[in-house]
Amino acid sequence: MSDERSASRRTNSTNALEGNVIKDDGDDDDDAIAALVRWSVTNGARARGVCATRDERRGRGLETTRVVAKHEVVLAVPMTLGIVDEAEGHPVKTREVVRGAPWGARLAMRVMQERAKGSGSRVAAYVATLPRRVATSPLAYDDDEVDDVQYGPGVSEIRAMREGVRKWYEKVKAEAPEALGEGDVGYSAFADAVSVVHSRAYGIAGDNENDGETVGYFRALLPLADMMNHGGDVVLDGSEDSEPRIAATDNIAWSVLGDDGVISFAATRDIDEGEEALMSYGERSNDHFLIYYGFAPENNPHDDVVLFSNFEHAMVWHSVAHPELWNGEDGVVRERAANAAYESVIAALRSDGSPDAKLAAAEPRMKILSAGRVDARLLSAFAAMFAGTEASGAADGPVEGDELKFALADVAARCEQLLGGMPTTLADDFATLAAGVDDDAQRVRLQYRISKKKILAETIEMFSL
Repeated sequence: MSDERSASRRTNSTNALEGNVIKDDGDDDDDAIAALVRWSVTNGARARGVCATRDERRGRGLETTRVVAKHEVVLAVPMTLGIVDEAEGHPVKTREVVRGAPWGARLAMRVMQERAKGSGSRVAAYVATLPRRVATSPLAYDDDEVDDVQYGPGVSEIRAMREGVRKWYEKVKAEAPEALGEGDVGYSAFADAVSVVHSRAYGIAGDNENDGETVGYFRALLPLADMMNHGGDVVLDGSEDSEPRIAATDNIAWSVLGDDGVISFAATRDIDEGEEALMSYGERSNDHFLIYYGFAPENNPHDDVVLFSNFEHAMVWHSVAHPELWNGEDGVVRERAANAAYESVIAALRSDGSPDAKLAAAEPRMKILSAGRVDARLLSAFAAMFAGTEASGAADGPVEGDELKFALADVAARCEQLLGGMPTTLADDFATLAAGVDDDAQRVRLQYRISKKKILAETIEMFSL
């Protein structure tokens, strides 16, 4: 799926859905989509004011055929039309083995099983429109292309994901080969199927609640709905201070699964005729988008860079950078102050109660984002090392004064260290991208590492002494 956020009208619109009438523009290349639309509507899907579209640069998508009002449902898809991650879908004798696999592997096996059935599959019309692979997925990389990502934490995540997919392929191939469909299925075919479900699956929750939490969460592939591309948040020009001005570009949101077994997609604002229907795939870093979707959004305010793997890593780094602050009894006091400041911010985040604060408190890695947004735990600990008192970095207000300036300078120094360890510079990457890159996967890797390097360079510019 593409990361494009343009609202310009696509010229190759096909298969308009208005009520239960299929309007086919005669494009022979879209016969499979036309058949999918007919099958979906015949079997209970409902669509109003959208059509399936395609262009060479952005691939498939949905576009409005008329003005759509805010809260209007443009698409409703019964779960019976989808491919669901559920044990009952797998051959009985494979279920015990398959149950322990990651959701992406399980759902990929379900796709392979339905493909193996051919025209006998209950979702044959849908399977016919699914791509065989996502060429820009890290699952399609060779080892040199993984290294070409350059950003250490991203490289590590990609390697771990690839190793996990191969491990589960080998286990299932040895113990439950029927789960892979018919024939002698090789690893590449399995990895390709995983890349497809990673890029298209929905996380769906039921509407029943248990102690305030929605239950029944599962993942599924949904026909027509999986054509909607990502509309993420973007940083607007003219941001002031350290708080970026962020705008959402998505215009469609999906509901929880209702008692009728239907998931609905409704407009979040009024949408003009000819706009692309866009959903947010989540407020996530580019690591998530690259690893699971195979693209890297530009200008993503939620992208981040990991400075340290945890608090202990940060303190070891600081002791090497400033041995004079760590020596003798004074060093013991400063270290105690840093620990107290760190714990104080953790306590403040936990008491905040918001999901974001709870997530930040639980995340051991210490990060920076664009516009000078630095992990408060890290800043407070570094500032406390300079101040040398346990009062520094109190949770009831921001860290201020020279200790903050020195702490931010240390953050900038760490950014310089990380940026200097990458094989190419930001200017090199911009020049390569500007010269034109024919390979889509290489272009995605360039966009991914450019985003990381921009965050690092911006932080250096803002906070270096």
